[in-house]
Amino acid sequence: MPWFERRTQSSGKLALGLFVLLVSWLLAGCAPAAKGSEPPEIHYGEDLCSDCGMIINEPRFASGYTYEAEPGRFESFIFDDIGDMLLHMQKKQALKPVGWWVHDYDSEEWIDATAAYYVMSDQIKTPMFHGIIAYKDQAAAQQKADEVGAAVLDWGNVRVEAAMMQHHQH
Repeated sequence: MPWFERRTQSSGKLALGLFVLLVSWLLAGCAPAAKGSEPPEIHYGEDLCSDCGMIINEPRFASGYTYEAEPGRFESFIFDDIGDMLLHMQKKQALKPVGWWVHDYDSEEWIDATAAYYVMSDQIKTPMFHGIIAYKDQAAAQQKADEVGAAVLDWGNVRVEAAMMQHHQH
């Protein structure tokens, strides 16, 4: 076989391999991302709370959770107050959440709600008056709790406390 025919066959295999690789990358880019592991996007001053319908203005009080609506398709609820998120979760118990997020009260960064430390007090003024704030750091939460005469709560306890508060309001 002459050298130019061998080179053409090799170039064809290389081109085919590159084409398959390019198509694979394109298809992977079109696949829906697993949004369950990411905090929801909130446009402050524009987006409405999924529970009360008020405009979400302050990141340090905002929260959200994501659930899988269908296999591979995720939807999020966003809230102006951590207490609204907790109440909403009670109303929507049939949903299967895949991620919960709150903002650190000091830094306003998103944090995993299940790993946060909470302070709940009537002395803490939040948008819907639930009085619940979250911290990434336990020491910061303890300092705030000491200031307002409250205890530091974990995810399980803040959910129980919020449910009890809702039950007593009825």
